[in-house]
Amino acid sequence: MIGTVSRAAQVLQAADRFIILTHRRPDGDTTGSAGALCLALRKAGKTAYVARNAGVTKRYAGLIEPYAPPEGYQPQCVVSVDCADIDMIPPEMQQYAAQVDLVIDHHRSNPGFGRENLVMGQRAACAEIVCAVIEEMGIALDRDIAEGIYVGASTDTGCFKFSNTTSNTHLVAAKCLEAGVDGGEINRALFETKSRARYEIERMLFSSMEFYHEGKIAVALITLEARQRTGADWDDLDAIAGIPRQIEGVEVGLTLTELENGDTKVSVRTTKEVDASAICTQVGGGGHLRAAGATLHCGAEETIQRLLEATERVYRGEA
Repeated sequence: MIGTVSRAAQVLQAADRFIILTHRRPDGDTTGSAGALCLALRKAGKTAYVARNAGVTKRYAGLIEPYAPPEGYQPQCVVSVDCADIDMIPPEMQQYAAQVDLVIDHHRSNPGFGRENLVMGQRAACAEIVCAVIEEMGIALDRDIAEGIYVGASTDTGCFKFSNTTSNTHLVAAKCLEAGVDGGEINRALFETKSRARYEIERMLFSSMEFYHEGKIAVALITLEARQRTGADWDDLDAIAGIPRQIEGVEVGLTLTELENGDTKVSVRTTKEVDASAICTQVGGGGHLRAAGATLHCGAEETIQRLLEATERVYRGEA
């Protein structure tokens, strides 16, 4: 494991011809981190690209798609950002999965699947770590680099209001603002603008939500039928997992999304009383103390039962 930011910077400074990997169902942190790192490496005179991610949505496409590699590009150094484990690397990037030279991540559950690994679980966003590495390399933040970092920090902290937000998160955001980023406009676009499909999904969530453990556990299900009927895409579902936790008395919010292949995606959000990662690791997932996730190869009904059992074990102190 790489224990310091300086070591990660040394690895990047010594290499060239980079390809940067993002995770499945990419969010603002993985895309923002990848785009920022790619631009920083180019600014340092390196050849760098971000691998194409088939799952990227229009909300975050602009952060990575301009940096897609040309046909036939052969990288010499593979870097993954915000990938909690090797299974999070999408199928279209699997040719690189077994040869990741440097992992940069902030998930506590990361096993360290790279040749070298910089995993800082105390950071709210991978973008914070990327910012530190860029600075350690002596590369100044410009507006374009800072925009990716700001998006990553903002989205993984719910616009800086989740409990994972730290003083370092705010320091990184301040550096981005000083570099010329329009934080107000970014946050308005990411958190205040909602599609009609998003409103319809939220309405269905509130009307069908179920409660367990004396109201401390809330379960919300987004069915495949609901997604198809409303036309909701992954942009519309972005950050929706935080809704159940907003209800007074709820300590664990379990948001399930039915996938086209029959699997069920689970997002767990908790208050300070419960460890979200402890719940998800029991079902093959992982993540952070207050936000974690997993994908179960079964239907929603079985998934709900397994998640409730896992949550009860955490409450009993058995996990």
